[in-house]
Amino acid sequence: MTIPLSIIDFAEDEKILDIDLYEKQREILSSFWEGNFSIGVWALGRRSGKSLMASICAIYAAVMLADEYKKKLRPNEKFYIICVANSNEQAKIIIRNIKDLLNNSYFLQNLIKKEYADSLELTNNCVIKSIPTSSRTARGLPVGMLIFDEIAFALEGESNAGAESLFRALSPAVAQFDALGKILLISSPYKKQGLFWDMYRNGKNGKFENIQAINYPSWEVNPTLSPDFLKQEKARDPELFDVEYGANFYHSLNSFIHPDMVEKCVNYDRGALTVQQKYFGSYFCSIDPSLGLRDAYAVVIAHFENKKLVIDYCFQFEARQLDKHCSGISIQEVCNTIFQFNQIYGFQKIVVDQFNSSVLVQKLSMLNIEGFDWTNKNKKEAYEKLKNAIYMGELELYNYPKLVSELKNLQVTFTNKGNWTISGGTGAAVDDYASCLAAIFLHSDPEDFDFFAAMNQGFFTTNCAANNVDWFDLYY
Repeated sequence: MTIPLSIIDFAEDEKILDIDLYEKQREILSSFWEGNFSIGVWALGRRSGKSLMASICAIYAAVMLADEYKKKLRPNEKFYIICVANSNEQAKIIIRNIKDLLNNSYFLQNLIKKEYADSLELTNNCVIKSIPTSSRTARGLPVGMLIFDEIAFALEGESNAGAESLFRALSPAVAQFDALGKILLISSPYKKQGLFWDMYRNGKNGKFENIQAINYPSWEVNPTLSPDFLKQEKARDPELFDVEYGANFYHSLNSFIHPDMVEKCVNYDRGALTVQQKYFGSYFCSIDPSLGLRDAYAVVIAHFENKKLVIDYCFQFEARQLDKHCSGISIQEVCNTIFQFNQIYGFQKIVVDQFNSSVLVQKLSMLNIEGFDWTNKNKKEAYEKLKNAIYMGELELYNYPKLVSELKNLQVTFTNKGNWTISGGTGAAVDDYASCLAAIFLHSDPEDFDFFAAMNQGFFTTNCAANNVDWFDLYY
């Protein structure tokens, strides 16, 4: 479909929005709306007019596409333009900006039917609504356009989880409008992690033709920024200037492992490995238990090939209804699964973080299991070994997104006394798989393989199978 009025004419017409756009702003807006893009990822420096361009896009979709959106809806059903911000305050600012543009328009000043702090209901059955990343209220709505504002900074705890969750939840709602459904992620660049970076990278590498990914420094988009001002800002903090005005993504100064080094460890030519008979008895199994409510009950299986640790298989146990009154992880299910996997792999050692897992350690005691408690000291040692393996090329991962993402996002946290520790952040399920992997490095040695113990382990499990004995029943 060809929209009868271009977004540039819509924005600059003195009787519509009456905005004087900069040349680069025209280029960005027109290429998105006239190109075959369903998703736009705009990484732009500060004072580039990002919020203004986002507001123009919201109003353009609400007005110029209204009739087309309605063809996909039931009679009198409302459609939504959703703007996602990092906080309630920012969400309200977005609505105020859009309201001001509408009220100052000769043609559009009577378009607002009802207004609220976080939304505008228009006379054409469109609702422009702004929500924070932590919101759950937009799910299930028919969304013609979805705009994420300054989303690169939604990285901490619930903000990041909320941004990614909203993106997954609302994307199908946008897709119902076919080619006219649009998603726009607009932000100053920040760290090379999170939803914004992932979407930008997907667009830049050319694998997704429907994603427009652009990246311009402030002075290319906004030519009115004075050279003297930019020079002063750069002198004040060169690194911050490079990010905020130069629009360059950067790796967190507190990152424990450079994400590019993690990426080099990923073997994208394979998935999880099936058991290899020549390594039977040399496999390690690491378990990071949880109560199944927030963190993952994660398991990592791996083996050494010379000095390289090869990750074979990662998975997690899911919480389920245990009885009429509670849900959680079934310890019996965990034990039965580990016994079964032991028959397949012949584990040389099973390591378990025994916080919340003393029952598990006891029930698996007939296997070569080692329960341990994380301390600040052994955690540093474990993660240092993990880091060294990554930088020395002595770790091979497969593309298991949760583990890869957790390794890239590991952070060093410093205390007032100069001590430091490592974690995946403040949210839930942020370092469970990484913790499993670190535990293997803590409790293993590439050259420490007890052949006879492995043979005995294999003899036990193999004979159980040969005699049709349930290994779980042997213990219980």
